[in-house]
Amino acid sequence: MCHRSFALNRSNLAKHLDAYPVTAFMDSTLTNDTNCGSNRNSEVLALINRSTAPFLGIDSVGVHLHCYVTRQQDSSIIHDKNCQRKTKIEGLWLARRAPTKSHHPNCWDPTVAGGQPAKLTLLHNIIKEAYEEAGVPSEWITNSNSIPGIKFLDYSQDPLKITTAKSDGTCMKQSLYYSFDLEVPSDWTPTPVDGEVSEFKLYSMNELERELLSGNAVRPAMRAVLLDFMMRHGELTSVNDKTDLEDLKIAMRRNRLILW
Repeated sequence: MCHRSFALNRSNLAKHLDAYPVTAFMDSTLTNDTNCGSNRNSEVLALINRSTAPFLGIDSVGVHLHCYVTRQQDSSIIHDKNCQRKTKIEGLWLARRAPTKSHHPNCWDPTVAGGQPAKLTLLHNIIKEAYEEAGVPSEWITNSNSIPGIKFLDYSQDPLKITTAKSDGTCMKQSLYYSFDLEVPSDWTPTPVDGEVSEFKLYSMNELERELLSGNAVRPAMRAVLLDFMMRHGELTSVNDKTDLEDLKIAMRRNRLILW
């Protein structure tokens, strides 16, 4: 079971000394080609410890890598417009957060999930996090086009904007979630490296959809991130109407103004 806890764990606090940049209001969406992740013309007003930022209502930033496995569909069933056999996602690797984590221990996350330090680009950060949390070789991200069976997709220009808070309503803030997808070989298994993850599990798309609809094993904030993954790959079966899918996509990216 996923136990929700917000108790301060000082040993974990020491691990997360990343600093978040504080920029001018309405100038907080990040880009992939700049340090601090901030917009090219934005001025960094201050750096705030990652663990302190939520108490100040400062935007938090998360980067996520989704490692998935595909299989080819039967040639008699479906082809794309170029008469190539289409592939279908067989499974997505999820990571179970270590029981020592101060926030949502034992909950399931995307394959790789991490905060965004001030002095790394989004791409450099996901390369670092991918190795530290799951043992993903850096060349799978930097040279994916030249490696058979590997496909890296960058969706960092289209972040989710989700308002999150503690269960008692405190620490309300906007969270920006940036995603990258990585198709991996079917015989590869992620390996915990830095102790942040206790285990990995390959979820089928049916299992994942059931979990997102009615389960409680996935970390709450990550439900939208995983739902977005299923939507962009056409794997969500519970919502068939194109208008509903588009409305859902827009809702997860809408700017929110909170008045106190």
